[in-house]
Amino acid sequence: MDALKRHHGAAQVTNVDVPGLVVELANHLSPSRLQAILGDVCHIREQLMSVTGINRELLITDLLLRIEHYLQPGVVLPVPHL
Repeated sequence: MDALKRHHGAAQVTNVDVPGLVVELANHLSPSRLQAILGDVCHIREQLMSVTGINRELLITDLLLRIEHYLQPGVVLPVPHL
């Protein structure tokens, strides 16, 4: 989220312990890629917190595969919901 905020000119960050990583992500990933990844992470987090008996390993593996897909050149990214 901090890398996306950096793209929008925010001065303060939430993750003060890893500023180098935030800068690196902001420099290498477009806002649309960051938004796609963040949207999926938030969705998975909500499922992990609210669905009893959910297969955590399967959800996290699926999330990692989707993030890997988003990082491929030329991939069509999902449109963020408003």
